[in-house]
Amino acid sequence: MRRAADTAAPELTWAEIGRGVVATLTMIAAVGGLFLGIRGELRADEEHQRVTEESRKGFAEQIDFYRNPSAVVVMNGSSHPVNMRLSLPHKRLSWDLYAVPPCKQITVSNRSLRGSMRAQFPSAQFTDGELSSLWLEFRDPRGRSWIRTSGAALDPSEWKPGAGKAGMVQLDEPWIRGAADSPTCGAS
Repeated sequence: MRRAADTAAPELTWAEIGRGVVATLTMIAAVGGLFLGIRGELRADEEHQRVTEESRKGFAEQIDFYRNPSAVVVMNGSSHPVNMRLSLPHKRLSWDLYAVPPCKQITVSNRSLRGSMRAQFPSAQFTDGELSSLWLEFRDPRGRSWIRTSGAALDPSEWKPGAGKAGMVQLDEPWIRGAADSPTCGAS
């Protein structure tokens, strides 16, 4: 009888080991599935945030400006008028461009910038070289504010009415009436 019991014991032990291995593998698979599920949700959230940010920036990407040696060119490539201003933040100076018409671009000469500032604030001093650090601030139709730096970087901002008011000039120059068509015109 002992032999029968000795023979049955190893079979029972192997069965228990088999059940333990199966339970362990099932647990590992469940944890792996949970991990992959969470990771998938995080990726979906990241993708949603990326699409939302691109949507937010879509309008702002249609607004641009660049400098050449004698002027600043500001482009409104959107189908909406856009309130804008040029700023020299380190000098606390700004030039209000009002609402640049849809699908238009304006060219402002360095001479006009200097003349406008000199007429309003004779003590304001800046060089043409400092104009290379101009920023363009603007608001989109939903009221979000943006800054485009001279390096073409685009960042959200906080539009402060009259920011730099001590050095703000409201330009009512002929170049506003002489706006040209923008090379691009979006549908936003």
